[in-house]
Amino acid sequence: MLAASSVALLLLLTGCAKMDAAAVVGDSEITLETVQKSITAVLEERKLVDTSQMDLASGDYLSRTQAQFHISVVLLQEIADEYGIEITNSDIEFEYQRVVQQVGGEEGLPMALAGASIAKDDFRTYIKTALIYQSLAQALVAQGIPQEQVGSAQQSLIVAKAEELGVVLNPRFGLWDKENATIQPGGDSNGAVQNQE
Repeated sequence: MLAASSVALLLLLTGCAKMDAAAVVGDSEITLETVQKSITAVLEERKLVDTSQMDLASGDYLSRTQAQFHISVVLLQEIADEYGIEITNSDIEFEYQRVVQQVGGEEGLPMALAGASIAKDDFRTYIKTALIYQSLAQALVAQGIPQEQVGSAQQSLIVAKAEELGVVLNPRFGLWDKENATIQPGGDSNGAVQNQE
């Protein structure tokens, strides 16, 4: 028991001490630079459209959502590998074009991305994770999970995968809630990222 606690403490300390890591998920490291790039892009892209009528994520909340996104990407890819789900580039491109058409073409895309706080460079990754999520839903239904329980089953898989791999979050982004596999407010947000409107 003591040995296990010591290992857990060592992982926690080394994970938090690595200033270039926003989070470590299993063997995957999400650097501060990766999350910072997403935050900066979101803020810069907002300047290109009229956001006066939008209720936009900002401050620590924006930082948390971007860090959460990058963690979710890793977790969903691990689940996709486990379930044999493969999303091809053509799948992503097809969905990209479908979404672009829905938002009024390429000229409407910046406004839609700004409203959703999605960096343009992350958009195809968002699409890929959404397609994994959809394919996972189909796999669960095929396993006999009732449609109305699919959402909670998906969330349970994500929580279980996060627990299995282990998630060490830089406390500057908040506190990792392992029961829900989400980032909650708290921790030490002093100076982790530049997040200014």
